[in-house]
Amino acid sequence: MNIAIIEDSGQELSLLERCLQSYLSSRQVYRVIATYTSGEAFLENWPSKSYDLIFLDILMEGISGIEVARKIRETDSECLLIFISSSKEYALQGFEVRAFDYLLKPLSEERFQKTMDLCQNELAKHIRYIEVKESRTLVKIPLNEIIYTDYYNHYIQIHTGARLIRSYQQFDVFSPLLLCYPQFLCCYRNCIVNMDHVDSVDKHDFVMENGERVPITRGNRNSIYQQYADYQFLKINGGI
Repeated sequence: MNIAIIEDSGQELSLLERCLQSYLSSRQVYRVIATYTSGEAFLENWPSKSYDLIFLDILMEGISGIEVARKIRETDSECLLIFISSSKEYALQGFEVRAFDYLLKPLSEERFQKTMDLCQNELAKHIRYIEVKESRTLVKIPLNEIIYTDYYNHYIQIHTGARLIRSYQQFDVFSPLLLCYPQFLCCYRNCIVNMDHVDSVDKHDFVMENGERVPITRGNRNSIYQQYADYQFLKINGGI
């Protein structure tokens, strides 16, 4: 689960991050948590559609949480937005940008856990996509259909069960679209595998469900083996 917290109070930010870590650790949920102390900092660094869940303080110096949410909704209609505020008066504005929930400060542990339970249930219903240009056409590709990707002659090659999709772009630009999700792993130079489609692993390669082999870089082999093992452990135990 990829989560962002936008909160200008250092104390409140730390408290919310601890609550999240505690909740997700107890349920063995794989997570990446990014923190921002202003709406401007978030928007400057925000890679579109990379977060599953975003917590936003409403009253911040500079751009408000409501304004940040409106910017998010211009390109991402799926991520869950949760507002946190010491006042109820902004609740209506929050739901105008399709907020998933509205939490009042100080946070109640029971209320927070209930909200997170609902978030997990909601996220399980959605299939995420990436969008890339194939020739002059914008193509939407469900993440669960991607087996692996590689790079050839300036083209990203996206291997799916149905067909090969080629997109003219640099790997450094493309890779963050996938690597923000826990099931994707960069295992070789400019190669990314979807670990949900790995059939087996041998000394040199990932063997994919379609029979194709994707090499594992020699210099980082032990680390890659461990990342794959950790992911499978969390998946088997319901943490992903």
